[in-house]
Amino acid sequence: MTPARSHEASTRRPDASMTLLRELQDSPLDPAYADARARRERRAASGARVESGWGRVGTFLLAAALGLGLTIAATTLRTPDGSTRATELLTEQIAQRRASTDALEERNAALAAEIRDLSTTQLAASDPELAEQFDALGVASAVTAVTGPALTVRLSDSARALEAPAEYPSERVQAIDLQVVVNALWAAGAEAIAVNGTRISGLGAIRSAGSAVLVDLVPVTSPYEIVAIGHSERMVNALDRSTAGAHLEVLSDRYRIQVTTDLTDSVTLDASRVIQPRYADPLGNPDDVGTSQVPATTGDVN
Repeated sequence: MTPARSHEASTRRPDASMTLLRELQDSPLDPAYADARARRERRAASGARVESGWGRVGTFLLAAALGLGLTIAATTLRTPDGSTRATELLTEQIAQRRASTDALEERNAALAAEIRDLSTTQLAASDPELAEQFDALGVASAVTAVTGPALTVRLSDSARALEAPAEYPSERVQAIDLQVVVNALWAAGAEAIAVNGTRISGLGAIRSAGSAVLVDLVPVTSPYEIVAIGHSERMVNALDRSTAGAHLEVLSDRYRIQVTTDLTDSVTLDASRVIQPRYADPLGNPDDVGTSQVPATTGDVN
């Protein structure tokens, strides 16, 4: 071995054959990482103040956007949703249907009155006595409009019940109160009675459905106006002497229900809804009228 080769061998690293492993150990990071770090340091040194200002502006804008979004979300949650709009739509449809029903009922009543007039005219020409009897039955069965002097009894819920009906249910007019007054007026000689414009017939009734009061299936509300056509002064005296008079005093004194009476010289009560007869027999002879089966026309209201 020559001296030159002996010196090279003496200065050679022991791990010279493991260059790749040595580089991985000495420089574990890729050089690109060092370049990227150097670029960040240069940018930071040259524009640190400008970047800091824009960063504050960006943070402020982000916070403002988040606050606006939260405000809009809270407002949306408190705004009536689609269910409320659907309820309003259903309420509007109910009102429209009710108006349509009322118009049809009025049209039906007008046609029924026209039919009765034609029937009465034809019957009066052929049999006047039978026509008079039918007129009397029409008044008693409430299918004929009536005009005459009247006694009006008004019942109204107490002032507290009008403001808070759920808290003072006993101070509201009940169906039984109307029944007591109507039955007393029938007994006092009333020829026709109506409650809030709804004519009382032998086939109708005054009922309660929960907190609502129905007169011949028509809902009525306070104040309740009971109008009775007949000898008004006689009905007033009979009403005062009856148990209904005492009942009205209890309503006024104990339950604060407002009770007033009024006499009117002339009042017109419309006919009730058209009633279909339940029983009928052929009329062969006027003398057989008394034996014909007809619906009940008068009686107590239950």
